[in-house]
Amino acid sequence: MTLPPISKRLLSAIPFVREGSFLADVGTDHAYLPLYLCLTGKIRGAVAADVREGPLSSAKANIKAYGLADKIETCLSDGLLKLAPFAPEDVSIFGMGGELIASIMAAVDWTKDGKLRFILQPMTKTESLRAYLAREGFAILDETLTKEDGRIYQTLSVAFDGKNRTLSPLALLVGEKNLERGGELLAELLLAKQKTFTEILAAKRAAGLDTEYERTVLAEIESYLKEKTL
Repeated sequence: MTLPPISKRLLSAIPFVREGSFLADVGTDHAYLPLYLCLTGKIRGAVAADVREGPLSSAKANIKAYGLADKIETCLSDGLLKLAPFAPEDVSIFGMGGELIASIMAAVDWTKDGKLRFILQPMTKTESLRAYLAREGFAILDETLTKEDGRIYQTLSVAFDGKNRTLSPLALLVGEKNLERGGELLAELLLAKQKTFTEILAAKRAAGLDTEYERTVLAEIESYLKEKTL
């Protein structure tokens, strides 16, 4: 069996997708993720959705080429707006900023169905996405770090349980479960964040701006790294 070319960062979704589920892949691009999951028997079907005609045309061509038109439908949709009729059980949203993912989830009310599972991979502003999830009653069931082409990606498995949560600035940035788990990738991510926040802190100080947030994050990173290396 020939499988579609799928990146390491997309592969990170697979452990979080439930066996036999029907998947909605938002921002599907070439539909590689639903194709891979169908071909390996992980899911029973999917809807591949995108807001643009171009990527959706690529997805349709790939679905046809792999002979999966009976299992994978396509939908031109702005986020989740047209996906309710497909009754997805798992929803993957990859390749977008954290603020955009949060706005996509907030745009429809059916996201707050505890039976749904969301697999999310923000490209930027992960802290904004986690803040939204914590505020709106979504639990992060699990999360993982994946490195590809020199970049570390965070993948989250999420479901609604109605409980509001408060996360520390560091947990918003890199995730409570990642902090609990530790490991080399987390250490690498924290060192990168430390460098970035040190630079931001210096620039804001030079401009006479408030630096409380940056100082808090840097102190949390330093404390965590010191504790883990003792």
